[in-house]
Amino acid sequence: MKNILLLVHGDAGLESRVRAALDLTRGLTAHLTCVDLTIPTVSPGADPLFGAMLLEPETRGEAQTAARERVECSGLPFQWVERHGDPGTELARFASFADMVVLSSPKDLPFPDMHRAIGDFLLKAKKPVLVVPASATGIAVNGEALLLWDGSDQASAAMRAAMPLFRRAASVTILEIDDGSLEIPATVAATHLSQHGITSSVRGDGAFGEKTGQVIIEQIDLLKPAYAVMGGFGRSRLVESLFGGVTERLLQDSPVPLFLKH
Repeated sequence: MKNILLLVHGDAGLESRVRAALDLTRGLTAHLTCVDLTIPTVSPGADPLFGAMLLEPETRGEAQTAARERVECSGLPFQWVERHGDPGTELARFASFADMVVLSSPKDLPFPDMHRAIGDFLLKAKKPVLVVPASATGIAVNGEALLLWDGSDQASAAMRAAMPLFRRAASVTILEIDDGSLEIPATVAATHLSQHGITSSVRGDGAFGEKTGQVIIEQIDLLKPAYAVMGGFGRSRLVESLFGGVTERLLQDSPVPLFLKH
């Protein structure tokens, strides 16, 4: 992971995103691309129903200026790009050059539509996403990592994508969640990690349906990892959106940064 992509926008989650992105860039000896985004707002024309819709740009505020100063003072290699438009569209322009994208929890950033942006990067751009809650003060790359394991292809993909982080982690705990349909046990994942020189321990817990998300949150509160890794949107996004799902629950309520890969 040598290229980190960061959304810069004057919202409540900006400070936590910048801190996490700088920690990742430093810890992975990477390069940071900051997309400073202003989003057009819609105002009605003379006729509210049929008049022309005017797109009025936001103005860049103090938060974005402060973010740039923080990045410049970090001494880390970075590129700063100013863009105007839809978050998903503008960030996608740089996605092909990124190894990871740093975004905010949808709970902390309802506008722009962070939920859609996260889904687009996971499902369309096929990029890992680090979802950072506004309460986070960064990410300890050398801290303790938690891998959420349900034996799915998504969990395996997330594990492989997170290898550069696992190699730097103080410890890796694999939390096996078994709803009775687990086909590939966490011990297989532990063996795979050991083959790459990564030592891990396995914890097990049983959970079914909606309780799975709650069990994971409780384990995160207990273990207090620096971050958690999981496969994103294991079921269809429509089903996840309508009926909840573990991904949705963690996107909203995870108290630590969440590394997602589909």
